[in-house]
Amino acid sequence: MYKIFHENKALIFPKIESNSLKFDATLQESDRYDAELLCDFFPEWLDDRDPGDTFIHEVGENAVAGALKETFRMAPAAGGVVVKDGKYVSILRKGIPDLPKGHIEQGETPEVAALREVEEETGIGNLQIIKALPSTWHCYLEHEQWTLKQTYWYLMSTTQDIQPKPQTEEGITEIKLIGNEEIDGFLKNTFRSISEILGKELRQIVTK
Repeated sequence: MYKIFHENKALIFPKIESNSLKFDATLQESDRYDAELLCDFFPEWLDDRDPGDTFIHEVGENAVAGALKETFRMAPAAGGVVVKDGKYVSILRKGIPDLPKGHIEQGETPEVAALREVEEETGIGNLQIIKALPSTWHCYLEHEQWTLKQTYWYLMSTTQDIQPKPQTEEGITEIKLIGNEEIDGFLKNTFRSISEILGKELRQIVTK
């Protein structure tokens, strides 16, 4: 199931997995009509203030990828869930509970970007990737351009004691470890993309 989040609503493609979207694939003639319909639909969905979710069932992944590429500027990002003693590291960014992440720079792999961004935003070093987690997708308006961000997430560990150094220039004011007693509050107040896509993995961390 592929979900794109915008504020508190989601566009859901039940029959498509996000890792099946090939943005560099040549769009076949059979997909062009569906892609054109989606290109017409996306602006309406983005402007609609109805917070309800929208399901789109009968569209192939090539048509979806083609329409997304036509409509949005792509801004890939990467971040990490750092595990320490049965808890994970969260940040407070502009007053919203979040996980450390940031843009992938030119020439970087998502793994390298994730390690760099987590260390920059939290001050935590000696990071190692344990495994990849599901990606999240959300869109937003930036400089009058609709932007679609795929964030690659990784489960990480560190041998370093947690001595947080919030990257204040990025609007981060607090870094804390989330355990079993705090996770409900975190999931309730963080972004819907994180709570829905990563919530299961985060709960597994704090209940081990």
